[in-house]
Amino acid sequence: MLVSREEVISRLYKIGSSAAAIGAIHILALLLSWYIQVIDGSEIPIEGWIIPEARILSIAGGLIAGASIVIIHFIKRLKPMKLVLGALIIIGGVLSILSPVYSYVFKLPGLVSYPRLDIGFFAAAFTGVIQLGIGALAFLTPVREEAIPAPAPAVAPQTPLTPAPEAQAPSRGTTARLAPIEDLEEGICSLCFEPITQGDGVRCTNCDAVFHRGCIETWVSVNGTCPNCKAIITGS
Repeated sequence: MLVSREEVISRLYKIGSSAAAIGAIHILALLLSWYIQVIDGSEIPIEGWIIPEARILSIAGGLIAGASIVIIHFIKRLKPMKLVLGALIIIGGVLSILSPVYSYVFKLPGLVSYPRLDIGFFAAAFTGVIQLGIGALAFLTPVREEAIPAPAPAVAPQTPLTPAPEAQAPSRGTTARLAPIEDLEEGICSLCFEPITQGDGVRCTNCDAVFHRGCIETWVSVNGTCPNCKAIITGS
């Protein structure tokens, strides 16, 4: 099911907010005990922040995932926004998972003997896995494609009937033209709801609705009227 551009943006921002929250929790997990060393019957907790590599990987992973929601704010098109958001969250999740695993496999054996895993290790690994899941969710978010109206099926020509003026007259006029927009700073096509770039926009002279040139030309070739005010398009 296709959804509007605003709904897609809202979903992506919710996903980015969730990733930022999980990234912050992952960084806070550095303060927990990741490993426990038993010496002469005494248990000595080892926090994650003590290990430099774990500290760097965890902070980088959490910040990258959290920064994704800020970065997509500067991206206008939906597909690049979704791809950048998903990629950053995935990268943050990978770094977050590497932090406890790398420390346990490569760094911890040189510091202590026979360490036992503690709650901080599992919290760091679990939040990293959640980040990967959130990144996958961003990639799976459906994005509305630009839709061009499909041609109507061919019908046998019939003798046109004179319509009643009240039924056929548009709300603000009977005829209109498509005029190019010279100085368009920002606009959304009334047919496909995607941004209009400079030089690619036209407007209806009757209702001032703006369209991509390709979208409205396809529409007019089938229907012959403005999709917004129903005025008959006589020329461009």
